[in-house]
Amino acid sequence: MASPNGGGPRRADEGLRLVVALRPADALGFRLAGAAVEAVAPGEEADAARRLLSDPRTGVLAVEERLLAALPPRPLARARARGLPVLLPFALPRAPGEARGSAYVAALVRRAVGYGVKLGRGGP
Repeated sequence: MASPNGGGPRRADEGLRLVVALRPADALGFRLAGAAVEAVAPGEEADAARRLLSDPRTGVLAVEERLLAALPPRPLARARARGLPVLLPFALPRAPGEARGSAYVAALVRRAVGYGVKLGRGGP
């Protein structure tokens, strides 16, 4: 296939893309940022791993660490042997045992403002 710039064959790495794989509840922010997102529901890990790791257009597969732990090892080993896609594990910004809530919001505010703010209910 000719290269889009008009010269010679297409390079193997041309057109590779970043894909982010994570649970559906966490996907919205990545979609809003413009990333290609694969939302993987519990029980769909094996099918998603085979599909994502065999896609020749995927150059980097960013996988949320808890989802990565649930992926079957064989497709991961095959991708590692091929060298593509590059697996990029990442952790979502959550404290251990904290799903979401005021502690996370307080941490965001502390980072933005530069000091801690006590969040709580107002009133008597």
